[in-house]
Amino acid sequence: MTGLKPNLSDNMASEFSTGQDVERWHGYTVFFSAILLFQLLNLAVTKIGNPKSVRSDIDPWRWRNLFISWIHAAIVGTWDILCLVLYPEFTNDLIAYNNYFIYLMIPFSTAYFVYDSIDMIVNKKILNNWELSLHHIAVISMFWYNFHARICIGYNVLALMAEINSFFLHTRKLLQMCQVGFDTRLYKGVSYINLVTFLLCRMTSVSRIFYGMYDEGHRVPSFYFVILTMSMIVMAGINIILFWRLFQTDILRTQDKVLKDKTITVNGNNNSNHLKVD
Repeated sequence: MTGLKPNLSDNMASEFSTGQDVERWHGYTVFFSAILLFQLLNLAVTKIGNPKSVRSDIDPWRWRNLFISWIHAAIVGTWDILCLVLYPEFTNDLIAYNNYFIYLMIPFSTAYFVYDSIDMIVNKKILNNWELSLHHIAVISMFWYNFHARICIGYNVLALMAEINSFFLHTRKLLQMCQVGFDTRLYKGVSYINLVTFLLCRMTSVSRIFYGMYDEGHRVPSFYFVILTMSMIVMAGINIILFWRLFQTDILRTQDKVLKDKTITVNGNNNSNHLKVD
């Protein structure tokens, strides 16, 4: 039909055309297929149930939800690393650059966050996990618009560097559920890698996105910039809170335990001293 004005997203996609042209319907095909995939994973994990090593007091929904989040982090974290390695040129223009490999990661990941939000609503967990709910709203609003308009895909690739860290973040929690001791080498190794990747993959990517908002904000519509600003403020706040909680648990708690373990104790007969060193 002729005579119709093109919509805003089409205008933006045509204005910012660098790299390979991508078709929007491919993005939506991946989006809806991925929602179905995560729902099928949900059914499979529900049928299998909690592993025997998981503490008996762990809510089956909590295990299932975290395990599927871990799968998403493993897939998207690996995908994101491949984007960084195979297509480093996307950093030359984070707004305009596009190709199918990096583009399809965005609807795939958006689908997971939509699935997870629906899962929390159905299981009445949305209010108990308010930080996660805010995170999902912020992510879905920006990711969906970007893959629909086919712009700022490079910025989404930077944002999804967080999933590299999420793999270790979720591994850490799964180990706790499986009663792996805090003092084991496995848990300590995962917790330290988690903190390092938190700084490298979350904090640096958020900082780069904030810089891009300052440097390239004029290249996007005002309404988009306002929504992006609100979303990034939410994301930055959540990351700061999460990092502090992790630091308290895995660093400060460990140091407190070491200090307590190194205190001199006197035995019951009060005739000998023992220095307990972990």
